Amino acid sequence: MSRELCRAVETVMKSDAVEELDVSFNWSKVASAPAGSVPEVKFERGSEELVAMVSEFLLTSPQVTEHVIFGVITELKRRPGEDTGRVGVETLLNGRRKIVWMDLSDEPYHLAVRCHDRGIPVSVRGVLNNAPGRIAAMEVSDFGPDASLFTQNPLD
Repeated sequence: MSRELCRAVETVMKSDAVEELDVSFNWSKVASAPAGSVPEVKFERGSEELVAMVSEFLLTSPQVTEHVIFGVITELKRRPGEDTGRVGVETLLNGRRKIVWMDLSDEPYHLAVRCHDRGIPVSVRGVLNNAPGRIAAMEVSDFGPDASLFTQNPLD
């Protein structure tokens, strides 16, 4: 549930013509639905105040959610002997090209090098920090070639 959806539901439910509102969700075929998500939610008359409270909570509390980005690797940085390497993935965020930085352990870093060398786009799942005026960074939970573009592993 997002704050924007809460505000829209609240606005619709204030109408005298609406007794009940059903909202359904269709998730991308590329990125799976978040754990615990449901395909639809039903709001009944009288739920406007509760929805408004959730909307306010979402506005004021920091949210830690996973995102999936797709892009190409443009930067690789790793010093000899280091356990992790820094990778920059150029992607679109809010309609603008931006490099998202991430630290990868040894195995994913070597995968990133192979994708970079072969020009293979990647997909990255993790917690994205894209605060205005700051360098975009991601705490990665999953990294690999963009599976939506290939029928078989492009690195084989």
